Amino acid sequence: MKERPPAWPGQPYLDELRPERGETVRLALFATYSVDLSAIAATLLALIGRNNEKGSGAAIDFAEAVDQLRDRVRIIIQRGRIAKPIALPRVAGILDQFVVEQTHDERERSWHPKIALVAYENEKGGTRWKFWIGSRNLTRTQDLELGVLLDGREKRGKGRAALKGVGQLGANLAKAAGRSDASAIGGELDTVWWEAPEGFCLRALLDGLIADVALPVAPPKGAIDGLTIVSPFLSADFLKTAGRWGPDGSRTLISSMPALVDMANRPSAPLTAFSRVLAYAAPDETIEKTLSAPSAASPAEDDDAEPQPMALHAKLVAFHRGETTIVRVGSANATGRAWSGRNSEVMIELEASDAFNPGLEFLIGKATPITIDELAQTKAADTSAVDALEESRKALIASWDPILRRDGDRFVLDARAVPRLAHEGHLFSAGHANSDLLAWPQSGTRLDLGILPLSIQSAFIQVQIASGDEALRWMQRVEVDPPLDEARDLAALATHMGLRAFHDWMRARLNGETIPAGDFAWDEDVGGSARTRSSFGDGRLTLEDILTAWARDPGAFARVDKQFAPYVEALLAHDGSLTAEEKKDLNELRQIWAMARTQLVP
Repeated sequence: MKERPPAWPGQPYLDELRPERGETVRLALFATYSVDLSAIAATLLALIGRNNEKGSGAAIDFAEAVDQLRDRVRIIIQRGRIAKPIALPRVAGILDQFVVEQTHDERERSWHPKIALVAYENEKGGTRWKFWIGSRNLTRTQDLELGVLLDGREKRGKGRAALKGVGQLGANLAKAAGRSDASAIGGELDTVWWEAPEGFCLRALLDGLIADVALPVAPPKGAIDGLTIVSPFLSADFLKTAGRWGPDGSRTLISSMPALVDMANRPSAPLTAFSRVLAYAAPDETIEKTLSAPSAASPAEDDDAEPQPMALHAKLVAFHRGETTIVRVGSANATGRAWSGRNSEVMIELEASDAFNPGLEFLIGKATPITIDELAQTKAADTSAVDALEESRKALIASWDPILRRDGDRFVLDARAVPRLAHEGHLFSAGHANSDLLAWPQSGTRLDLGILPLSIQSAFIQVQIASGDEALRWMQRVEVDPPLDEARDLAALATHMGLRAFHDWMRARLNGETIPAGDFAWDEDVGGSARTRSSFGDGRLTLEDILTAWARDPGAFARVDKQFAPYVEALLAHDGSLTAEEKKDLNELRQIWAMARTQLVP
């Protein structure tokens, strides 16, 4: 049996998010163009220090992460850019509370920044910040990415500098996340001193988060010896402008093959100013799934298959000056739309020593040199079908703002207007994230989704636009009216973990442990399966366990007691897999716990 693939391959990124010993996350704001739910879960697990080497984590740690971080973490994304996985764990629906969608009309502009801004608080009340700016979305992509991590402290120190504009950026990000303390967050960030990676010095924050605020595109003052641009997407106007920077014969362009072929066939000849052109494969975000069935042996499963070409998603503009380089890193592609203020983008400008060179040499060394003539003779792939679907996606997202109407456990998706697609021949379907896709009624505004148990209710819906064998499928977070019951998280987690994991979780919390042996991954839909139940054995929590934990740490019982009763009630009410004997055991445990409470809680 093949090992389960990693939930998110970006392990170094996750490791950087982990708090140090004695720290907890007070605040975490993320901005990303697109996201997938496994990446959100991996991020939450990392923020409580519980992600494993595969970028995933145990089910009980997932429950702990949701409980600790629900009011502290927000992930701000472009509407319509939540990836719909082939297999969605039902418990993933509770991740809706961490997602905030920006409603930019992508026909004109996009929410495109890639930021992580995290405040860690230690046991003495001190705060440490991490500020990451780069090219990576919160997805499972394995593309080549680039980012810069800044370490922020309350006190000034050697190698630390102020970063003008970071307070305003933080305040705007917090405001976009719906936080009421945006001004206070901005004020605090203005007092932080930042340290860049070794070999780099901070120069400027290029903040284009707000609408119609352009990024400074001109090169820094002074002569430059050469120019390197790294970007998977290109526009002719940006390249024509950049083609005037630096001396002829010193400009390098590294991009994706489709973008280069497109530019080579433009009448304005935007590539001619670049003496060296190198190509990578297109990044994941340009590739869409089809409705056709997968082959019997996919490349990931066939040991004899050719390796997939390395794809580029990094964004970089480097101005070379003798032994130093002025580097701009972040979310902006080498396009007029990215730098002119149409998109929401953020970049960081640094001065780099020769510490920058190995990374650039790696990017150059892995790329394929290619001439403009070769590019001009390359036939562009026919993407008309997918492009048309993307046009319909953008038209739909711009024209509808659906609401999930709830009457008890019955849900109706109300579009409030007839959904509009760019092409009449496209088929439109929608549904609840944890249910089936349903064809949208022609000229209709409402879709009955039926009855959904509390444990799988979510503000996530799924949407699909199809034409022939091609389809775009994604998820969105929508308003639920009236709001979901506050007990939803408890019902979902209790049902997902099942009885054995609940006992393990309570024991681990009493003992101050992290991951008990044998616990299953958060995204395995195990519930009350026979495998889980058959291994239950002597794993029940006992009065002896409770008293032993209390003797070791008298405060442990009181801390865990706040969660015990609600989860027991949720298990009994919503876990339909419990046998009569298990329900009896759980009621007995509730009585034992109540007896312990009268003796151990003052």
